[in-house]
Parts: sequence; C-alpha cells; structure tokens
Amino acid sequence: MSKGKGVRRNGLARWVCASIFFVFHFSFFILFTSCREVPSYDIAAPKGDTLKENMINANRIIAQSEAQQIDAYLERRGWSKEKLPNGVWVAEYENGEVPLGQAIGYEDTVVLRYCVSTLGGDELYGWRTDTVVCGRLKPTRGFDAALGTLHRGAIARVIVPSEQGYGVIGDGDRIKSRMVLVYAVEIKS
Repeated sequence: MSKGKGVRRNGLARWVCASIFFVFHFSFFILFTSCREVPSYDIAAPKGDTLKENMINANRIIAQSEAQQIDAYLERRGWSKEKLPNGVWVAEYENGEVPLGQAIGYEDTVVLRYCVSTLGGDELYGWRTDTVVCGRLKPTRGFDAALGTLHRGAIARVIVPSEQGYGVIGDGDRIKSRMVLVYAVEIKS
C-alpha cells in the first residue's frame, strides 16, 4: 500500500514542478516581451488629391462603360435617338398626335404611363400611371430632363444612366446600385 501512495505523491510532485516551471517561464516571457518596443509602421494613406483623382477616374470609367452599353442597346434595336447634355438618351419613336408647340414645358403637369426595366430587359417595375410635374425631378432627375423634350401624346423610350437615376444607392427595393434604367413612356395628357 505504501507503494501506491508514493506513486501518487511522485505524480503530484511532478505535476507541481511542471506547473511551477511553466508559470516561471511564462512570467519571464511576458516580462521580456512587454519591455520591448513595439515596432511602428508608417502606412501612408493616399493624400486627399490622390484619393479624389482616383474616385474621379473610377467614376469616369463607369460612365464610359454605361455609355457603351447604352449605345449597343440602341444599336441592337435600331432606334433613332437623341442624347441630352446630361447623358440621358431619348428615343421618341412615335410623336404625339397634337399640333407642334405642344411640347411639355417646365412646371407642366403630365399624366403618363410608364414601366421601368434594365438594359438586359428585366422588368423592374411594371406599367403604372402617374401624374408628375415637369421640373420636380420625379421619378428621377434624368427622367425629368427627358420629359421636358417630349410632346404630349408621345410614346418614347428614355434611357437613364445610373448617375442620372438612383446612383450608387439604388432605390432600396428593386433598382440596385449603378443600374442603367430604361423607361417605356406613354404621355397621356
């Protein structure tokens, strides 16, 4: 019996010695590593002008890509087109049935029927009838600019680059970030 107790004591003694050894070495490790200076790294962030130039270039590339996509879209369909100064394309393929001079003007109230889709043909919002006031930037800034070039009774397609539509944010529902929009529009009155 005394033999069993001795084995237990030796095992316990070894465990205590190993624990003390580990704690002693761990303490020295902490002591010596905490006394060293932490190396500092200078990570230079891009300067304000450089960052701004990079963002401008990125946006320019995106705008050029969208313009190429819109050109290809219009070419595939063979639509006559007019590009507005803000980059919006208007393809009025059926003029209104009212006499000349009945163009939609600033602050004119217009009843229109429209649907919104992507360049790939995916319908985002189906046909809806709405009353808008030209110049109030509804539903988007680009669509509003195109509305001012149309005539009452016209049927047209309006292609709005993302920067003139919902931009980087989208509409929070179906229109995603940087999406080119295609409006099919019927001006009712």
